[in-house]
Amino acid sequence: MAIELGRSPIAAPRRHVSAWSRVYGLGSVYAKTLRDSRLAFLIMAGLLGGIMLVAGAAIGTAYATATSRADLVNLATTAAGSMPGVTGKAVNVGTLGGYVTWKYGPLFVIAAALWSILALSGTLATEASKGSLEFVAVAPFGKRRLALEKLAAHLTVLTAVLAILALASWVAGAVFGSVPGDAVPPQAAIGYALWVGLIALASGSVAFALSPFLGRAGAAGIAGFILFAGYLLNNLQVTEPALTGPAYLSWFYWTAGHLPLAGEYDWVSLVPVAIVAVVLFVVGLEAFVRRDIGASSSIRTPRLPRAILGLHGPIGRAFGERFSISLAWGIGLGFFGFGIAAISRSLADSFHTMSPASVKIFHDVFPLFDISTAGGFLQVVFVQLGFIVVGFAAATLVSGWASDETSGRLEMLLATPLARASWAVSGGLGVYLAIVLMTIVFAAGVGIGAVLAGSDAVTPMAGSVTLGLYAAAVAGVGIAIGGLFRTSIAAEMAAVAVTVTFLIDMIAPPLRLPDWVHQLALTAHFGQPMVGIWDASGVVACLVIAAGGLALGGWGMRRRDVAR
Repeated sequence: MAIELGRSPIAAPRRHVSAWSRVYGLGSVYAKTLRDSRLAFLIMAGLLGGIMLVAGAAIGTAYATATSRADLVNLATTAAGSMPGVTGKAVNVGTLGGYVTWKYGPLFVIAAALWSILALSGTLATEASKGSLEFVAVAPFGKRRLALEKLAAHLTVLTAVLAILALASWVAGAVFGSVPGDAVPPQAAIGYALWVGLIALASGSVAFALSPFLGRAGAAGIAGFILFAGYLLNNLQVTEPALTGPAYLSWFYWTAGHLPLAGEYDWVSLVPVAIVAVVLFVVGLEAFVRRDIGASSSIRTPRLPRAILGLHGPIGRAFGERFSISLAWGIGLGFFGFGIAAISRSLADSFHTMSPASVKIFHDVFPLFDISTAGGFLQVVFVQLGFIVVGFAAATLVSGWASDETSGRLEMLLATPLARASWAVSGGLGVYLAIVLMTIVFAAGVGIGAVLAGSDAVTPMAGSVTLGLYAAAVAGVGIAIGGLFRTSIAAEMAAVAVTVTFLIDMIAPPLRLPDWVHQLALTAHFGQPMVGIWDASGVVACLVIAAGGLALGGWGMRRRDVAR
């Protein structure tokens, strides 16, 4: 055996990562987490910023005179006096910022808090359960740095979303304000966004601290319970003094006096919320550092039926993998629909105690609806929000469908007797089945609430189907884009379509834009399904888009290579 001596081979030149690549997902765990959060950013920025602009446009144009604002104050005062535990405190509702705070304030903070809970409960626990975190942990940095960078990425994305919310608040007052006091000062916009952010972080920090011990599902469940229990206790203690003691433990109670958009400030009340968040983040970090990766004591839950475990072909696998997330979206929207339908009973009872002038205000504001019934109240309060929620739910389901290709798993699946077009179509059908499940769940919640309100339940439950049809159309758009172009942008484009549609539908009528502009929104073609008035054109359009998107996605996958 001969050995050749000579010069050592020249080392391969070191490849440098560009500054942009480091920001967009290469070079650090922080950057990769930022890149993975782009869909969540689009959804939350579109949801919070869009609703703020839409609400400002609606109020500024529909109530453009001092007389109409006086009627609005009378309406809000009457509702708050009749249902103080439901509507919350009405402060300066004659101004744009005060009315947005009273009517839409809970929506902003609960949406941001739920996002933070879901993100922070899974930022470490999900990767640990999949086994991918162990590969990252062998890199030349410790577990503490790994957790810190992931937490910092969430804080960065949340900060960007809050900046958009603050900007939208200021723009809404500057552009749509129509009476003195409508302008939203910069400090009010920043103060409101800061309040939303701190409540979201405090709620998320509970999930972050518990996830190393209980895993994602248990941590998110407990954090969500604390969020909603705190919100309800703070509202109900107004009419039930016995609940005042437990309400002291809620950060909603601590910050009840901080209403910047309504002109009331209590900056000091934000300090304990921030302290709670920091303390729980430290607990979560230390727990992750000191425990083995993936070592958690899960809370026992019922086992899934065998039929949905994903062991019955590509459609069954796609549906099984989407089952949990679609069920979660359905339960969340179902609870909201249940609450809206159920309080219609209280609203109906309050009509008997109102003065004739106050009843006339209700009929003047909602001339086409009988809001004393569950269907009419749902059409006014629930449907428009429901469209954007189910749209974003469809975008997340499309993201799961697209993850087969973006994660590299599709190449292994195609090694079986499965064609690319069959994968796209089968996965899309699994997404549609998940949307059917989600629709059934939230329709059941709406029906139960209507029954408790003593109203017709069949009509609003049937009307809920339009939300499912719209979600299927959004999914069809994402599947078509993923098949024809790249699955990595499918969910993002679906989310953008939802946001644009929502803004057109909500802004066009109050701004009195040409009718053809409003007709561009698919959601403008459903009629009033919650009260039994249907527009068949919207139903047909959703079915065509869903079927066409599935066909285009399958056809497109046949004509392009699998992304690497």
